Amino acid sequence: MSGRRLVDTRFGQVHVRTANASHPGRPLVLLHMSPRSSRMWVPLQASLDRPTYAVDRIGYGLSDAPPHKLSLPDYARSTLDALEGLGLDEFDVLGMHTGSLEAIELAHQAPARMRRCGIVAVPVFTAAEIQAMAPLTRQLVVPAEDGAHLLAAWRARFQYRVPPYDLADIQRRFVDFMLTPDASAAYIATFAYPAEERLRTCPVPLTALVPHDDLYEVSMRSRALLPPGATWVDLTDLRLDLFHTDVQTVLSRAADFFGA
Repeated sequence: MSGRRLVDTRFGQVHVRTANASHPGRPLVLLHMSPRSSRMWVPLQASLDRPTYAVDRIGYGLSDAPPHKLSLPDYARSTLDALEGLGLDEFDVLGMHTGSLEAIELAHQAPARMRRCGIVAVPVFTAAEIQAMAPLTRQLVVPAEDGAHLLAAWRARFQYRVPPYDLADIQRRFVDFMLTPDASAAYIATFAYPAEERLRTCPVPLTALVPHDDLYEVSMRSRALLPPGATWVDLTDLRLDLFHTDVQTVLSRAADFFGA
């Protein structure tokens, strides 16, 4: 059974999609990429026989806008507040892209409560890559009288996709983008985060799921930075929307991680 919760955090209320909340298995917390929302995890939640909690990062989806700019540790603290409000004493975490780094930070903030940390892609960027991605830090949507801002946002949702396009999914991602007061906020936090150091010292068992997405080259290079004992799951025949198009394939290849 699925449901919704609004939970108080230090930075505002956070929206959480729940599934199988009464199931006795260990909860799996799901952290979305940017500028998506917890909606991206719905197909996965429907396919798992364990409790899952997909969190709208503060400032994204149906969560409140934060009162000021946040660092990545701030985002993780807000998520941890939400998990405490939900009464989750221990949990596994899976994050994708921005959510990957937030998952790693959560592992550092709550190592006694997190049992396993899963990341989709290994987003450790070089200074040159961060400079090249500077446009991502300028995504504040300014309304235009003729609606041109809507067309620009719509067209941007096709990036990294190939035809035939799933227009229904593109519309869902468009809505996620338009709900975000400042889509660039999490990117700014991500680029300022000491990702290499925090990844190397991740204090809980780590699993990296690596599809052939827009961060594929970064992930392959960053493989050498994984802490000792980390598990690498090769999903390079799958693409960016793997949790929309290939859920069963992901579950079969990463069964050790997804099992309750």
